[in-house]
Amino acid sequence: MTADRQALNRCFWDLGLRFQWDEETWAVLSGMKDVREQLAYYLSRHQPHLLAVYDLDFLAKLIEERLLSPAPTRIGIEAHASF
Repeated sequence: MTADRQALNRCFWDLGLRFQWDEETWAVLSGMKDVREQLAYYLSRHQPHLLAVYDLDFLAKLIEERLLSPAPTRIGIEAHASF
């Protein structure tokens, strides 16, 4: 699956991922075959801590599913602090 940068950035926001791909980053990632490959490249270089917490295939599938059926509300995958 391929998607445009704006759709992916909306998806990241909806899922609670705290990064956005700018035009410079997209220039590198847009030539890759799918979201999984783009995520692998980006996360390993810019957000490696996420790969220590989340499986790459899990994130890619979550993003692809969100792209296929976008919802108007943010669901978030970040951990919530308990007080």
